[in-house]
Parts: sequence; C-alpha cells; structure tokens
Amino acid sequence: MSATVWLVTDQLPDPPRNGITLPVYHLGLRLARQQPLRLVLLEDESAPPTPDALARNEALFGPLRRIVLRRRGRAARALAELRGREMYQHGWRLAGAAAAPPIGPQDRLLVAPMSAVAAWDASGLAAQVHPCVRVAAVNDCTTAEYHLRGLQQPDGAAPKAALDRWRCRFIAPIEARLLAPYDHVLLQTEADRAWLAQLVGAALAQRVAVVSNGVLDEFFALRRSGRPTVLFVADLGGEYAGTARWLAQEVWPAVAARHPQAELRVIGRRASPALRSVFAATPQLRHLDFADDLGAVYADAAIALSPVFKGFGLINKTLEAMAAGLPVVGGAAAFNGIAGFRAGVHGWVCDTPAAAPFVAALDTLLCDAARREAIGQAARRLVDGAFRWDDAARRVGALLDAPAG
Repeated sequence: MSATVWLVTDQLPDPPRNGITLPVYHLGLRLARQQPLRLVLLEDESAPPTPDALARNEALFGPLRRIVLRRRGRAARALAELRGREMYQHGWRLAGAAAAPPIGPQDRLLVAPMSAVAAWDASGLAAQVHPCVRVAAVNDCTTAEYHLRGLQQPDGAAPKAALDRWRCRFIAPIEARLLAPYDHVLLQTEADRAWLAQLVGAALAQRVAVVSNGVLDEFFALRRSGRPTVLFVADLGGEYAGTARWLAQEVWPAVAARHPQAELRVIGRRASPALRSVFAATPQLRHLDFADDLGAVYADAAIALSPVFKGFGLINKTLEAMAAGLPVVGGAAAFNGIAGFRAGVHGWVCDTPAAAPFVAALDTLLCDAARREAIGQAARRLVDGAFRWDDAARRVGALLDAPAG
C-alpha cells in the first residue's frame, strides 16, 4: 500500500488567498497527484468553516478530518510565552475529545504553516502519532520576524519595537522546541535559514531545506494590454491596510495629477469602511475585493507595487508580477529570496518608505514604456525556472521520502 501524506493545516487551502494558503493549496494538489493525501484541518472553534467552503475543499482533497481547537485567553497566552511554553499569538487547546488521525509509520506528515505546527503541538495529538517522516513547512523564521520588527518599527513606535525585541528571548526557545520533532524544516529563503541559525539554533538550521513558493505557469506566458494601470494586491485587513492608505493618500495623488489616464487598481479583501472611504475619495483609484482571474489583472497592468520593507520572507505578489513581465516598484525587502536580483535591472528599488521615491519611480516608468518593458522582461527571465510550483512539489515530495540528514 502506498504511503499516505497527512497534510495538517489551520486554514482551508481553497481559495489560495494569501502567503499561508498559497503553498498549502498548490503543494497539496501536486502531492495528491503522486500519492494518497489526507487533509487535516485544525479548526478554530470560534470561526468554523462554512459548508460551502468545506465542500469546495473536499472536492479537491477528499474527506477532511477536522480537529476543533479553542483559543486561550490573553492573560493565559501571555503567561505561557513568559514561561516558554507557547507564543502569545498561538495559545490553543482542544475544544473537546478528539482522536489522533490514524497516521502509520509508513505514512508521511506535513504540517504547514508555523501556526499549524503550534496548534498541532498544543492539541496533544502529535504525541499519539506513530513515528514517521515529519516535515514542517513554516515559511519564515518567527524569531527573526520579531527581531527585525523590533529594528524596523517606524518613528513613534518605539515601545512596540522594544517589546518585539524583548519577546525574542522567549520566542526563540519556543520555536526551537516546536520544530525539534521534525526531520525537515522548510523555509522560503536563505536569509531565513541564516536568521534561524543565528537566533534559534545552528543544529536546527542543519535540518532546514529552502523551498520557495512557485508561480502558476500561465503567468510566464501573459501578454499585457499596455494600459497605464498601476497594481497593488494585498490582504487589506492586516498590516497592508496602512500601506494601502499611505499609497492612496500620499503617493497616488501626485502621480495621478501628472498622468490623468493612469489608474491605481487595489485588489484585496477585508478593507475597513474607513479605508474604503479613503479609496472612494482618491482620484483615479479603483478597489476590488477579489479578482476571479488574477492573471487577467496582471495582463491589464503596466506596473506593480510592492512597498515591503521587512527583512524576512518571500513576497508572493512580487514573484507573480515579475513572472507576468511587470516592473515591480518596492522596497529592497520586496525582492527577498530572489537570487541574482539587481536593482534597476530586474525591478525598481525605493530605499526608504517615503512617498517621494515612489512618486518619482511611478512617474518615470509611466513616461517610459520601453524602460517598463525592459525591466519587466528581465524580471520574467530571472524568476522563470526558479519559482515553479511543480518544482517545489517535487522537492517537498523528495523530502517526505527522506529520513533526517
């Protein structure tokens, strides 16, 4: 009998709407073509999936196994982090009786992302599973995320920066403990591997494999319409809400005044009523909650914005835009993990999160179609062959069949 891959996650993969669900969705589908795959959902008791969402995912991955968890209170989570047990942003326990999935010694266990690793550990069910090859696909080094946030907080956020730096001493040993049972740990960039070795443990870093996200093959074949559309794609209910407001209020009005035919197209769910009001008041800005065909959106754009300044992680929207042949304007961190990237050749780097350099970059590129085309095509050539989902799935499949070391 073929070994079964048990994919444990804490968000339904379909639709693949963010950096967490994208790899789970694409890797899960491709692994399922190679061998039997079962999906285990670690479900938040307070936010159960809808019947329609369950039906869509079961149509793709087969019957789901659901394990319901309950979030601990804030005080309990804070105390658990101080004691080195759980990170504050996690803090789960079983909501009721639950049996561990029947994972046999011949099977494979893939847990993704880091929040699912923590929830799986907190459930207590991991200890009931037979020893087998275990892989944790955590994307980024969590300790590095807080370390860098502590260094990169904007002016006026000194207390938050100090808190993030202080928390690293508690988060690092928790991260090391959570990842210790896994034969392989998957990160998305060499930078994250280096941070994990420095902040969490060099021995753990020896079990790290760098497997980057991919891009849909059809993006590499897109032909653009030539319309002067500037594109920003993000989840607007989190950290990018402030970025979208900044683009609408401080960057785009100056660009729109010089380019009356241009449009800023913002695509993202969960925008607050206040943010929607800002969008409505901004000239030549169009907001869509969702695009059924993201490829068509990229094909209808001239430039993509990726105003990212954090020093960790792989930025999916940057990869997708580059594969589509669009010049990307962003912070240096927007191009994390892209080997061979050169500023000015493969993308336009703005060194500071200020409006002026972004206005100047957009103005220059909207005035110069030849330069847009040259940067976009160079970007496409750079990421082609390095960021394909089929290649990523093959690497993960090989690791699932490989013992530690």
